[in-house]
Amino acid sequence: MHKEDSKKLKTTFKFMCVLGVVICLVIGLGILRFHAARLAYYLESVNQSIQKYSDEEVILRQELSALVAPIRIYSYCKETLGMQKVLKAETLPIRSRIGTLTASRMKKNNASEVKGWRAGLAWLFGDRF
Repeated sequence: MHKEDSKKLKTTFKFMCVLGVVICLVIGLGILRFHAARLAYYLESVNQSIQKYSDEEVILRQELSALVAPIRIYSYCKETLGMQKVLKAETLPIRSRIGTLTASRMKKNNASEVKGWRAGLAWLFGDRF
């Protein structure tokens, strides 16, 4: 009898160990499945955010191209700001000093070769150097 009880006990112990391993595997697989579903949900939310920002970028690019167009700027100024087209443009005569500025710069460049480092600061102090 003792051998039968011992054999039954070993069989029961082996069955309980196998059952414990199977339960641990099922729980582990369930945890992995839950984690995979959670990551898939997070990935889907990230993809939706990317799509939303991509659509927003397209809309903003369209608005920018519409705002940069010259006819759009003109119509915005006329309608929103109340600006009117100028019928007669006035001009003011301005004396040009380009020739004198060029000549004085040429003179200063020649002087800088002769006078050294102080000539580079002549614009600060005037023509005293």
